[in-house]
Amino acid sequence: MGKRKLDAVVFDFDGLLADSEPLQIRAWQEFLAGYDSRLSDSLINEMFGLRVRDSAKVVQERLGLPLSPEEVMHGRDEIFLKLVATELPLMTGARELVGWLQAETSLRLALATSGHRRYISAALSVVNLQDAFEFIVTGDDVENGKPHPEIYLAAANGLSVDPSRCLALEDAPHGVRSAKSAGMACLAVPNEMTESIPGLDEADAIVEDLHAVRAWIEANT
Repeated sequence: MGKRKLDAVVFDFDGLLADSEPLQIRAWQEFLAGYDSRLSDSLINEMFGLRVRDSAKVVQERLGLPLSPEEVMHGRDEIFLKLVATELPLMTGARELVGWLQAETSLRLALATSGHRRYISAALSVVNLQDAFEFIVTGDDVENGKPHPEIYLAAANGLSVDPSRCLALEDAPHGVRSAKSAGMACLAVPNEMTESIPGLDEADAIVEDLHAVRAWIEANT
């Protein structure tokens, strides 16, 4: 796409910075086991990138649970937040990329995550990134979750930066579509759980890991 001027990098969180998606699936399966149910692989793929409240609605409807979506969300959260407190690892290259952006560039950093604020606040503290981002938008802060562009537009607005001068980093197609619809450049950084889901090729490029993001930025800006 040629060289472009960037003012900001906007990160997704789950599956991009933190290897939280296996924990999320574990929490879902433990919760659903109490109702003699479980997530299929296709349903898991559909949920990547969605807000918990949206995922809970999908799960409740598809599996016919005798609960409200809010009850589903809270039941799953109770398990998930306990796991996060002790078991949340960063993705390869996450700390190095954030550190390089902070120390060696003038790019401003924001977070645009489908996670709710209670979880994100706890998770950022667990992985010691609580001071890394100038502006944070969570799934609680928007009316429409990914793939709608609202969350990325809110991140750009929070930084007072034009979306066209932002680079979004995403691991899942819902997030890629959200960022591109907001007018941002977007790199897809898939993980083992998202790399085979159709739609990642809507990003400007697909890179192997977060180490490769630095190389892409240096070559394209």
